[in-house]
Amino acid sequence: KGVRLYELWIRLASHDIRQRFRRSVLGPFWLTLSMGILVGTLGLVFSTLFQQDVAKTLPYISTGIIFWGLLTGCINDGATVFVSAEAFIRNVPTPLSVHFYRMMARNVMIWVFNMAIYLVVVVYFELMPGWDALLFIPGFILFLINAAWISLAVGVLSTRYRDVPQVIANVIQVIFFLTPIFWSPESLPNRPAFVDFNPFYHLIEIVRAPLLNEPVSPASWGLCIAMAVAGLGFTAWLYRRAHARIPYWV
Repeated sequence: KGVRLYELWIRLASHDIRQRFRRSVLGPFWLTLSMGILVGTLGLVFSTLFQQDVAKTLPYISTGIIFWGLLTGCINDGATVFVSAEAFIRNVPTPLSVHFYRMMARNVMIWVFNMAIYLVVVVYFELMPGWDALLFIPGFILFLINAAWISLAVGVLSTRYRDVPQVIANVIQVIFFLTPIFWSPESLPNRPAFVDFNPFYHLIEIVRAPLLNEPVSPASWGLCIAMAVAGLGFTAWLYRRAHARIPYWV
């Protein structure tokens, strides 16, 4: 039922972004500008500190930060997706999934604005995507599937246990430094376990590598597919059990 109401949650997601930047000159492009400043600063700092080629460092950091922002944006917003929609849930007879789709659509729209940074980097450094870049399409679909089930599972648990959003926020801060977002695994003498067994790294890699004309390892594909299958099954079971209770929990 929620999927069939796609016009509703797309319009609500667009309305959220417009309201956030109402009476602003740049509007949603403030998101792009702030992330562009972050990407440029990190690229300059790390290329200088580690004596790396900025033509390789900046595209790597920009794609990593953009997709990390999409992933963590979905998870953080997912933690409060039902709690923040308390008034709607209590007073408007719409499927609960509409609020989840609204949150996902809003974060994808923000990601579209941020991808302008990648386009600028590609044009400036003359990075011509090859045929391998087509792997970005299945990679991005798999990325969104995993982001969706994680966000929905976190949303259900956070509605029942209000300490979960705080735990999630702190865990994500730690994982950010353990995940090769602004640093490369090749810069380490040995590939540590927190890279090989880091699901966030593999999720980023299946979308970042094709955009940088690099191959995606079979291990990354395999792990992300396994996560999607297992995660969707677990989240479907969890949501089915909690669905009727969510209006009372909010």
